[in-house]
Amino acid sequence: MKTIYFNKNFSVTSAQLDALRHEGRYQALASHSDPENTMMLSASRTLREPRGLLGDAYVDWLLGTVRRERPDVFIVGKEAGAVAARRAEFGALGVQALTVADAPTLRHLDRKDEFLRGWDTDVLPIPAWTTFHDLASFEAGISALEGHPTYVPGVTRLCVKPARGIYAAGFRVLTDGRDLGSFLKGELYQMSYGEARRLFAQTETPLPTMLLMHTLEGAERSVDCVAWQGELASAVVRRKLPGGGPQLIEDRPDLLQAARQIAHTYQLSGIFNFQTKDHRLPDDTRQPNMLEINARASGGLRYSMAAGINFASVAAGLALGELRAKDAPCPRTGIRVAEVKTAQVLETQLLETQVLE
Repeated sequence: MKTIYFNKNFSVTSAQLDALRHEGRYQALASHSDPENTMMLSASRTLREPRGLLGDAYVDWLLGTVRRERPDVFIVGKEAGAVAARRAEFGALGVQALTVADAPTLRHLDRKDEFLRGWDTDVLPIPAWTTFHDLASFEAGISALEGHPTYVPGVTRLCVKPARGIYAAGFRVLTDGRDLGSFLKGELYQMSYGEARRLFAQTETPLPTMLLMHTLEGAERSVDCVAWQGELASAVVRRKLPGGGPQLIEDRPDLLQAARQIAHTYQLSGIFNFQTKDHRLPDDTRQPNMLEINARASGGLRYSMAAGINFASVAAGLALGELRAKDAPCPRTGIRVAEVKTAQVLETQLLETQVLE
């Protein structure tokens, strides 16, 4: 049985490992620095990674692991850029290292300002945006975006987020003020203009590159994809429903075509994701806008897997020549999916009860 190796990665990797184990087609090998990480509970075999290794030192450790364990496919998580820069060394050992893209492309996609600047808006439009590095450029950005043709006073809101980051770290929608109601409702992703100005005025050194954008108010979608050498194999379009619970798997030929163009343009191989949000046009139609491309599996990949796509298995089959992109499975659509969390016993041990006097 051929082996797929996963190094340290985000928690969603455990779902990919579970799916591989249940399918039974490939053996899954995983490594992590935390022996109790969920990845280590889901793999067929596990290895302990040393803590603190980064860059070339970490790649050297991975090369030694691959040389010893001889996996057939390596789905890369931690330090994907460093692995991509030395991918030929893994190939020389007979393993396909899936870093999604080459090192320059990974850097380009990771820097959201560079990505937006180079994005082909004929594929999908993008919201109006600019960058800032300090309070003065933040104020200039507000003026520029409020003067943009698509800005509607009293309707269009602005948001900020770091040009580099994952998930919603640093994302805030700007508001005129904060009230007790929003505080009590736990609206974590809002910040008043006053709060933002005080925050950005506190630093004496330039901020990391920050984005300032029009906030689109329509439906948000996440598109999970798997490709090989620039050819899309499978993609799942899921719409995030209000309330943050179930998601809807949709049949969206327009976004599937966008996925094909993304895979081809950036010559992607492996599992990737892109995010869109709808913009309401004057004729009341909703037009999806591109937000970002993630050269990795998304945190919500479990939802897309519930539509019938075993992404890791498809990626491995493509890399090994056992599956052609045109023969990859298609997802079920028109279904609502939800994530159901379960608990698992890590170990059984006697607990000593101490009575306090």
